[in-house]
Amino acid sequence: MKMYLVAKMFTDDLSEQFEEIDSYFVDSSGFGREDEPALTVDQFLAKVKAGRFYAVTDIGQFQVHIGEYIEREKV
Repeated sequence: MKMYLVAKMFTDDLSEQFEEIDSYFVDSSGFGREDEPALTVDQFLAKVKAGRFYAVTDIGQFQVHIGEYIEREKV
C-alpha cells in the first residue's frame, strides 16, 4: 500500500478549523507486538479513514499518540 502524507503544523488558528474525534496510541519502534497496548503500525493503518486528518500529538521513547481530526464546518 502506498501512502502519501501531507503535513501542516497545527497552530491556534488551524486548531479552530479541526475537531479531534479520536486518539490512537501507536508503537513507533517497529518492535511492538499485536498483543501490546500500543497499536502496531499495521493495526493503526487499518484504522485510518479517507477524508480524515492525522497528527502526532505526543511523542515518547517508543510510542506516539496520534490524533484523528475532521474539518469543522464553516459557519
